Amino acid sequence: MKYALATTIGLVLISTAPASAAPQWVEDYCFQKAQYVRPALRWYEQEVYIANCIADYTASPKAWRRKYKKSAY
Repeated sequence: MKYALATTIGLVLISTAPASAAPQWVEDYCFQKAQYVRPALRWYEQEVYIANCIADYTASPKAWRRKYKKSAY
């Protein structure tokens, strides 16, 4: 019973990961935008361009920063 419960919880956590990905319209928009770049991009340059475009259009996760502690000496 413990293994079935742990497996179910694990599958639920894994299945929620794509929800944090970029929406399909952003990927389509960036792909179309990459097609019109001149001079024409090579395939690896196009992948980088699309990745940067998606990063520009999606929100970044909050960065939890530790508070700065001044040294005592």
